[in-house]
Amino acid sequence: MPNAAPPQATSPARAWGRYVLAGLAALVFAFFMITGGVAYDVAWKLIHPSRIPIAETPSRQGLAYRDIAFPSAVDGVRLSGWLIPAARPGGGLVIEAHGYHQNRASDAPALPVAAALHRAGFAVLMFDFRAEGRSQGSEVTVGLYEQRDLRGAIDYARRLGYRRIGVIGYSMGAATALEVVAKDRAVRAVVADSAFADLYRYLSTHMPEWTNLPNWPFTPEIFFELRLINGLDVSKVDPLRDVAALRHRPVLLIAGSADRIVPMSNSQALYRALRRDPAASLWIVPGAKHVGAYTVAPKTYLARVTGFFTRALGSGQ
Repeated sequence: MPNAAPPQATSPARAWGRYVLAGLAALVFAFFMITGGVAYDVAWKLIHPSRIPIAETPSRQGLAYRDIAFPSAVDGVRLSGWLIPAARPGGGLVIEAHGYHQNRASDAPALPVAAALHRAGFAVLMFDFRAEGRSQGSEVTVGLYEQRDLRGAIDYARRLGYRRIGVIGYSMGAATALEVVAKDRAVRAVVADSAFADLYRYLSTHMPEWTNLPNWPFTPEIFFELRLINGLDVSKVDPLRDVAALRHRPVLLIAGSADRIVPMSNSQALYRALRRDPAASLWIVPGAKHVGAYTVAPKTYLARVTGFFTRALGSGQ
């Protein structure tokens, strides 16, 4: 039987190469563990903003109202809100949709718009999105599952007998309104104040500004963590993609020239996507900041909004 060949010694160069590769692998692993931990913290805070207490009610505007509750569509999250009845039941109704880290009454235009619409003869439904205000839920999804909430509000209004329904939204609520109304032709008109056009592009652009973190690797990791935590796929919140379905229905886009949170270019892109539909209009308010058109020009804002819904839905009565 032939003798077995003696084992060959590993050359120093090959052994050193293995140590280098193992060291690099350890460094890469540690790098992504650290950056992944930071990304997880950012993602967690994004979808768990602190709740803002409701400090005012419609009575501040001299309006009678009643507390309401209804389920979100699909997953049945219990949502809390107010119904401000019109002078005569069965008329038109406008739903207000608030912004990110806000509640039904905290956006500057919310209660004044409700009062103006009521005076014009409309009922108004104001509510808190999930995990905001007094609604149930534990996670905000920046316009994804909020679409279910707005659909729940529309379904609730229909159960009350309203058929001439419009929506006005602010910031995240504006983007949510565009998405929902594009898919629900029974809603006749929408006002979108300071809407973002595309959540993926919007967050990709602005995340480094908010977090002071480099875009790579943090922004892709934050998006990954959002999907891991609660299934939030930011690419699914894309009004720019869906808004074309609103053609031939009245749409009013409002933006401020001094908005640094959601620049007016978002509303301009949405208007272009509507191909300058005669039923659509874009109002850019010089000097207005985010959801700031009402603050800059309150009388004009209320006149434009009430006039828009009166034309789109008919007389409130």
